[in-house]
Formats: sequence, structure tokens, C-alpha cells
Amino acid sequence: MFGWRGRIGLLVPSVNTVVEPEGCALLPEGFSVFATRMRNSRSDADDMAQMCQHVDRGVDELLSAQVDVIAFACTAGSFFQGAGGEESLRARLRGGSQVRTVTTAGAVAGALRALGAQRVAMVTPYIPELNALEVAFLQDWGFDVVSQAGMGILTAFDIGVVPLAETYRFARDHVAATLAQSPDVDALFISCTNLRTLDVIQALEEDLGIPVVTSNQATYWQSLRTLGHSAPIPGYGRLFELSPVAAPLPVTV
Repeated sequence: MFGWRGRIGLLVPSVNTVVEPEGCALLPEGFSVFATRMRNSRSDADDMAQMCQHVDRGVDELLSAQVDVIAFACTAGSFFQGAGGEESLRARLRGGSQVRTVTTAGAVAGALRALGAQRVAMVTPYIPELNALEVAFLQDWGFDVVSQAGMGILTAFDIGVVPLAETYRFARDHVAATLAQSPDVDALFISCTNLRTLDVIQALEEDLGIPVVTSNQATYWQSLRTLGHSAPIPGYGRLFELSPVAAPLPVTV
């Protein structure tokens, strides 16, 4: 059986072409991903609300595959209603079962806490509306977002075709400018499960000298630890080098 060490069920925005391939690249042997999709088209709050109407159907489908954990693999869809909305979403993902649940936004907050980050620089592919909602979500969790920059992409599919080199330069240049003004930045957070980031995390950490958290990295990190896997996974940033003791799984604000 595929996923003999652990089966991760993903709820994925329908236009997302990145989160599954990045998971397949990252996951250790014996862990597998099984996904269902939620119809969406735009990267704004109204579309997130419409997309979330598909959650219950998606959860039912994943439970039928007997997955071990259900992860809502959309950052904006799990932060746009604030920290309280993310907590409610995690409960909804159980679908009346005892399955363990993860959301990308909650996983990001847990990852930043595990790294000891307080002051965060944030980079996204989003329009200003979503950036503002994400800043508010992180503030709900007690983080100080010292700077933020968005690419301004409204058509959600287009996020998935942003070249990796463009993401690297956008993030590097923004954080370099932030550090030039204020060296007191604890971590860089790159948002969105449809934005390719996995293969630039290590380079950005080397170039900027701070930890990097990305949506897909954090989603799989928390999913794996929920399944009991805590061994380091080299090549994907400091987050995957944390010991289990240094990497708790905070699930509430």
C-alpha cells in the first residue's frame, strides 16, 4: 500500500499545480499524498469564501481513502477569516471523525513559533487585500510583520507559473532592503501553496542569514510531525533540521 508510514490527504485549490509536486519531492519514503480539489479561480477573499463551500465534500472524499491526516493546503483559504476562522476550519476538516487535521496558515504560525521567530518579513504573490488579511492573521498569533510585499497576482492559476528564479529574486531583494533598514528580522515567510519555493529555501537562507518558512514546507512539516516523523530532512531549510523538542506543534493561538 502506498503511504505505509503515513497517508496525507490534501484539500487543494483546483488551480493549484505546485503543492502536490513539491510534496512528492520532499516527503520521505513511505509517506504519500492523496488530494481532492476545491474549485477556485481568483486569489481574493470572495473567491476563498466560495472555494470553502467545497470543504465538506472534499473531507468526505478524503475520509473514504482512509487518510491519516487531512491538510487544508491553501494559505489564503485558511487565514482570510482570521485566527478564529482557522481554528473553526480545523474542526470542520475532521468531518465528524477522529482524523488529525492541519491547515497551511496554522502550520506556518507553528513553524515560525518553532523557529523562535517574532519579527517576520512576509512575501506573497497576492493582491493588497489578501496581504492585509494575512498580516492581521499573523498578528492574531502574536507575530510582528515588519515588512510585506506582494506580486499583485489576481488570477490564481498564474501564481503557479511564476518562475522559481523570479520568486527567489523577489524575496531576496525585498528582505535585503528590509534588513538594510532594520537588521532585527527573525525570519522570512513566503506565502501561497501555489507558488514554487521548495528549491530556493536553502539558497535564501544562505544569502539572507535568517530562516525561511514557506507555505508548502510548513504544511508538510506539520503533517509529518503529526504523523510522528521528526527526523531531519536536509535541503529544505532550518525548519526541517529542528529536533522534536525544539519543534512543538502549537495548534491554538
